[in-house]
Amino acid sequence: MEKLRVPLLVNALYYLILGASALSASVVLTLFDYAVRDVGELLVLSAAFLGFGVVLWGIAGDPAKHEKLIASIIAALIIFVVFLLWGWARHLYTARNVLPPIAINVILVVWIWASRRQTPAGG
Repeated sequence: MEKLRVPLLVNALYYLILGASALSASVVLTLFDYAVRDVGELLVLSAAFLGFGVVLWGIAGDPAKHEKLIASIIAALIIFVVFLLWGWARHLYTARNVLPPIAINVILVVWIWASRRQTPAGG
């Protein structure tokens, strides 16, 4: 389970950075080329990112203790990808808005999946 510590910490840092950057509409515009119309929605998004980042940081502190949450973490990353693709398909976002976070999330899913404990066949 120690192999999970690094990808979980990277995942936590990623969400903490997203949360911190979402605190400012001008930072969102600069990084993602997305003009925020409702700063209140941005604050809620920031809170969600920061909260998830803190939870991931805690899980990364003892991956063996929280092993049963790995599938949920992977599911959360996949949900993020699905919603980004949905927004892109509806022309809410441009490629610049969605391709970097999709790539990061897919890399994290593969890395976390590959790092989880392997149960021997038949046992």
